[in-house]
Amino acid sequence: MEDDEYLSIFIRSSLAFKKGLMLANSTGIVDSDYYNNADNEGHIMIAYYNTNDQAYTLEKGERIGQGIFMKYLTVNDDAASGIRTGGIGSTGK
Repeated sequence: MEDDEYLSIFIRSSLAFKKGLMLANSTGIVDSDYYNNADNEGHIMIAYYNTNDQAYTLEKGERIGQGIFMKYLTVNDDAASGIRTGGIGSTGK
């Protein structure tokens, strides 16, 4: 992934419509510096919420999500700097 990209993670529509699952956080966002920081080796984890009364087990090899790589822009006076040291939800907000 390039430095000016991020990965958007979406649920596959078949899981939503046929199984009643939804992403717990609506859309997953993976920053380009997510891999190889102190708390994470780049494993992408997806949290689902089951809207049904019946349990559903995700099977190994099952297609559970899809990703789209996107470019992003920064403003001219962006003063953000530093090295990322966190993993999921690491902004502290």
